[in-house]
This record gives sequence, structure tokens and C-alpha cells, in this order.
Amino acid sequence: MKHDKKIKWMEKYAARHNVRLQLKGHCGFGRKCVGILGQNGCYPDYQWHKEAEYHYDRIDNNGDVWMPEDAYHKHDCVAVLGRGRESESQLYEWLKWFDDNHFEINQDKTGKANLDEMQIEMGEDQYSRMVRKDG
Repeated sequence: MKHDKKIKWMEKYAARHNVRLQLKGHCGFGRKCVGILGQNGCYPDYQWHKEAEYHYDRIDNNGDVWMPEDAYHKHDCVAVLGRGRESESQLYEWLKWFDDNHFEINQDKTGKANLDEMQIEMGEDQYSRMVRKDG
């Protein structure tokens, strides 16, 4: 598929899931990336965990999630490191995988109490997650 058609497909995917395609983003400590942004301005998580005593327990039912070679590796979110054709193509393949494997994007309030203005500004009062429909 030609690259411009991949971009169009990703734009339609983002609109269908109420997220924004980000082709000039940053993640971590200012590393360039491409991805999709949830309503909270964050890249949706595809795995999430609950803090337990001395460790974190995975609490999603998403199973094994395929990731492209340059997926951001310090957090389980839908962002691919780099910019340009190669990174955009990897993002396309990833979003296509999520679509083919029946993932939805779930966005809602976290329910966290006592957040200050900065935490709310950083989107900590909301979450954005990839959720397997049949999971």
C-alpha cells in the first residue's frame, strides 16, 4: 500500500476511535515518536497493571500484544519511536493489527481523588486504553 493511503487509513482509524493521529509527537523525555493520542492527551496503554505488594500485577485481558520493532519500550503505550515514513509505516502496521484483533479504545475518568490542577492538566484524571473486545 502506498504511504499516503496508510496515512489516510490511520486518520480514519483515529476518527472512528475518537483519538488523534500524532505524527510529530514526543514520549518519555522528549523522544520523537508517532502514535495516537487519547482524549487525555496521552498515548493509550495496551497493558495496564495494579500495584501489589513489592510488584505490579497485570490486570488487562489483552493477551500477547504484537509490537513493531521501534515501539516505545519504557511504557506499554501505542507510540513508535522516530518520525517519517519508517515510523509511520510501523504505526500503520500496529494499528492494523489492533483493528484486525478486535481492539477498541476505552477512555474514561480514573476516579482518582484529590488530584491537583497540574495532575489534571497532565491527564491523570482520565485514562485511554486499548481493550480487546473479546478479552
